[in-house]
Amino acid sequence: MTTFTQPPVLASTAIDSGDGETAVADPRLDPINPYEQAARLARLEEERVRRDPNSTDEDIAAAREARKSADVAALLNDKDLQRQIAEHEREQQTAQAGQSGQVDPSSQSSQSSKIWIDVPYPQKDEAKALGARWDRQEQSWYIPAGVDPAPFARWTPATAPQARLKQPPAVPPRQYLAVPYGERVAAKAAGAVWDKAAKSWYAGPKADLAKLKRWKPENVPTQQGPAMTPKDEFAEALRSIGCVVSGEHPIMDSQKHRISVEGEKHSEKSGSGFYVGHLDGHPAGYMKNNKTGIDLKWKSKGYAFDPEQKARMLAEAAEKLQARTAEQERLHEQTAQRVARQMTKLLPVIEPTAYMKAKGIELQLGVFTDREGQKTYIPATDVDGKQWTMQYIREDGSKRFAKNSRKEVCFHVIGGLDALAKAPVLVIGEGYATAGSLSQTLGFATVAAFDSGNLVPVAKALHEKYPDKPIVIAGDDDKHLEVTQGVNPGRSKAEEAARAVGGKLLLPIFAPGEQAANPKGFTDFNDLATRSVLGQEGIVRQVRSVVEDVLNRQQGRGVEELQRGQRQEQAARRVAKVG
Repeated sequence: MTTFTQPPVLASTAIDSGDGETAVADPRLDPINPYEQAARLARLEEERVRRDPNSTDEDIAAAREARKSADVAALLNDKDLQRQIAEHEREQQTAQAGQSGQVDPSSQSSQSSKIWIDVPYPQKDEAKALGARWDRQEQSWYIPAGVDPAPFARWTPATAPQARLKQPPAVPPRQYLAVPYGERVAAKAAGAVWDKAAKSWYAGPKADLAKLKRWKPENVPTQQGPAMTPKDEFAEALRSIGCVVSGEHPIMDSQKHRISVEGEKHSEKSGSGFYVGHLDGHPAGYMKNNKTGIDLKWKSKGYAFDPEQKARMLAEAAEKLQARTAEQERLHEQTAQRVARQMTKLLPVIEPTAYMKAKGIELQLGVFTDREGQKTYIPATDVDGKQWTMQYIREDGSKRFAKNSRKEVCFHVIGGLDALAKAPVLVIGEGYATAGSLSQTLGFATVAAFDSGNLVPVAKALHEKYPDKPIVIAGDDDKHLEVTQGVNPGRSKAEEAARAVGGKLLLPIFAPGEQAANPKGFTDFNDLATRSVLGQEGIVRQVRSVVEDVLNRQQGRGVEELQRGQRQEQAARRVAKVG
């Protein structure tokens, strides 16, 4: 069989080539074809990106390439095209056989002269003996021209038995979604699944359709328009990451606001979510669900701007950003001074507080308490030793930081900064309890970054200050969030931090069945020391070997560099001697 190089083109079908030509849809396309649905979504997304005044050339190029890939996939998987290709191949095969004088008798008859019959598999030999023929292309039996059809009456479509091979159960069509790249994490948390072949997201079997509603194609405008106010858009985005929007929320005043999230008791002051939204210039903002670790950078899609409006918008936004930055720095400095004054009223911990007892943490320098010895106060500093904030831990273990304080890139060192400078390895964990358990095991200073989102900035800052020290990131394994929300922020942020500084990733391993039975109670190295049957010995076995391996590798690189330097020096001397 000779394959053709130019397939027949479907009537009234045109594929957008990316040069601005308008695509014409084939009215015969299967409405539930996932490849065509993905192509349509890709065209919508490309159009949206093109119209977005904030889209860069790279954004537009990426959207165009995604649309081209989706169009090609749709074309290659079009049923009508595949049928026409098969017919074209049969015509070529017939023509070639006729030219060589080897014409298949069955192919000499036109398709219209064939009488198709429905022959059950057990009766195929009987039908064949009567003169029936099998058509491989159509996968069916037929009565050739010139053969009496009377003996085949029981197999004709009108009287053919209906009991045939069981048909596979119908697969419900997928609900494909128009998910922008920046919102993919939020969509995945709501149950969206990525289709690699169609290059599009769709609602998975465990999807929360209410949360995914905003990404349905019919809810994604093909062009910017004032269909929804920026505040309403922001509220929808908050709901998409699991925040509970009620009361005055969202408050679009460029300030940080706490908000409750799904699955927790409603609280305006201590909710596990927070957001910042502003309406000046091009409305934008940021939001995060600290319970799941999902965050989202948001920009309003409700308006389009002409060049003059865009220029004015950018200028206004730049001025207000500068003002907000200055005000934030002022508040951070003011809070740092307030915390410093508060420190003078606190006492060094001389007996373990309730929190330290519950976590099995030994006394360490640098931790404070009140005169009643109830609360635990953990100072947080930057790499230069300036204290910006403080973590307050109540007897029940609940935590908070000083209001209007700077936490990013701030950390606490078990043993102090001077001890950290002498530590052979920078071991960085999330919370104070984890860092404390690791320090007790290793015998040198360790670092607490306070939460998973702060691991990357803290690791980068310490790596810049101590470039010669190897780094180990001791992350949390948030299996309970992975099971319930589909995300594991402890693991993912620890992996990101290790990659950012070329460090070693280390996660706790519990005894068989422990984490599966209680995933929320077995997440970090402090849980390994105090809750697992492996106990402190578990940390010793898991952590020390990794730290020793990192040190040996570091020392090996030092020796190699020394030997390389010596060889270069010897070569230079030989050259000088010859000269």
